[in-house]
Amino acid sequence: MNLKKGQEVMAWIGSANRDENVFDKPDEFDIHRSSNHYLSFGAGVHFCLGSQLAKLEAKICMTEMLNALPNMRLNTTKQIRMIPSTLVYGYKELPVIVGS
Repeated sequence: MNLKKGQEVMAWIGSANRDENVFDKPDEFDIHRSSNHYLSFGAGVHFCLGSQLAKLEAKICMTEMLNALPNMRLNTTKQIRMIPSTLVYGYKELPVIVGS
Protein backbone atom coordinates (compact mmCIF):
# COMPACT_ATOMS: atom_id res chain seq x y z
CA MET A 1 0.00 0.00 0.00
CA ASN A 2 1.38 3.37 -0.95
CA LEU A 3 0.28 6.53 0.79
CA LYS A 4 0.11 9.76 -1.13
CA LYS A 5 1.06 13.18 0.22
CA GLY A 6 -1.92 14.72 2.00
CA GLN A 7 -3.83 11.44 2.26
CA GLU A 8 -5.59 10.96 5.60
CA VAL A 9 -4.69 7.99 7.80
CA MET A 10 -6.44 6.84 10.97
CA ALA A 11 -4.70 4.60 13.50
CA TRP A 12 -7.01 2.34 15.49
CA ILE A 13 -5.08 1.47 18.65
CA GLY A 14 -7.98 -0.69 19.91
CA SER A 15 -7.44 -3.11 17.05
CA ALA A 16 -3.76 -3.51 18.02
CA ASN A 17 -4.87 -5.29 21.19
CA ARG A 18 -6.62 -7.88 19.01
CA ASP A 19 -3.67 -8.71 16.74
CA GLU A 20 -3.76 -12.40 15.80
CA ASN A 21 0.02 -12.27 15.29
CA VAL A 22 0.46 -11.40 18.99
CA PHE A 23 -2.47 -13.11 20.76
CA ASP A 24 -3.56 -16.76 20.44
CA LYS A 25 -7.26 -15.93 20.69
CA PRO A 26 -7.45 -12.19 19.98
CA ASP A 27 -11.27 -11.97 19.99
CA GLU A 28 -11.73 -13.71 23.36
CA PHE A 29 -11.64 -11.91 26.71
CA ASP A 30 -9.29 -13.86 28.95
CA ILE A 31 -8.37 -12.26 32.25
CA HIS A 32 -5.53 -14.79 32.64
CA ARG A 33 -3.97 -14.11 29.22
CA SER A 34 -0.23 -14.59 29.65
CA SER A 35 0.94 -12.72 26.56
CA ASN A 36 0.24 -9.14 27.64
CA HIS A 37 2.06 -7.11 25.02
CA TYR A 38 -0.92 -4.80 24.60
CA LEU A 39 -0.74 -1.10 23.79
CA SER A 40 -3.38 0.25 26.17
CA PHE A 41 -0.84 2.15 28.25
CA GLY A 42 1.56 3.08 25.47
CA ALA A 43 5.07 1.76 25.00
CA GLY A 44 8.71 2.68 25.47
CA VAL A 45 9.41 6.21 26.69
CA HIS A 46 5.71 7.00 26.26
CA PHE A 47 4.57 4.25 28.64
CA CYS A 48 1.98 5.55 31.14
CA LEU A 49 3.45 6.12 34.60
CA GLY A 50 0.03 5.53 36.15
CA SER A 51 -0.54 2.14 34.52
CA GLN A 52 0.10 0.10 37.68
CA LEU A 53 -2.27 2.29 39.70
CA ALA A 54 -4.97 2.00 37.01
CA LYS A 55 -4.60 -1.80 36.94
CA LEU A 56 -4.77 -1.99 40.75
CA GLU A 57 -7.86 0.24 40.87
CA ALA A 58 -9.59 -1.87 38.21
CA LYS A 59 -8.75 -5.09 40.07
CA ILE A 60 -10.10 -3.72 43.37
CA CYS A 61 -13.25 -2.38 41.70
CA MET A 62 -14.02 -5.61 39.85
CA THR A 63 -13.27 -7.80 42.89
CA GLU A 64 -15.49 -5.72 45.20
CA MET A 65 -18.31 -5.54 42.64
CA LEU A 66 -18.28 -9.29 42.01
CA ASN A 67 -18.15 -10.02 45.76
CA ALA A 68 -21.07 -7.67 46.43
CA LEU A 69 -23.12 -8.93 43.48
CA PRO A 70 -22.33 -12.67 43.14
CA ASN A 71 -25.49 -13.39 41.11
CA MET A 72 -24.96 -10.60 38.57
CA ARG A 73 -25.32 -11.81 35.00
CA LEU A 74 -25.74 -10.42 31.52
CA ASN A 75 -29.32 -9.52 30.59
CA THR A 76 -29.61 -11.39 27.30
CA THR A 77 -33.07 -9.94 26.62
CA LYS A 78 -31.54 -6.52 25.93
CA GLN A 79 -29.49 -5.56 22.91
CA ILE A 80 -25.90 -4.47 23.52
CA ARG A 81 -25.27 -1.21 21.66
CA MET A 82 -21.89 0.09 20.58
CA ILE A 83 -20.78 3.70 21.04
CA PRO A 84 -21.14 5.27 17.58
CA SER A 85 -17.65 6.74 17.28
CA THR A 86 -14.48 6.37 15.25
CA LEU A 87 -12.40 7.53 18.23
CA VAL A 88 -13.76 5.40 21.08
CA TYR A 89 -14.45 1.66 20.88
CA GLY A 90 -16.88 0.34 23.45
CA TYR A 91 -20.44 -0.20 24.56
CA LYS A 92 -23.04 2.42 25.49
CA GLU A 93 -24.03 0.31 28.50
CA LEU A 94 -23.83 -3.27 29.70
CA PRO A 95 -27.29 -4.49 30.73
CA VAL A 96 -27.06 -6.83 33.69
CA ILE A 97 -29.45 -8.54 36.07
CA VAL A 98 -28.61 -8.21 39.77
CA GLY A 99 -30.07 -10.65 42.24
CA SER A 100 -31.56 -14.11 42.01
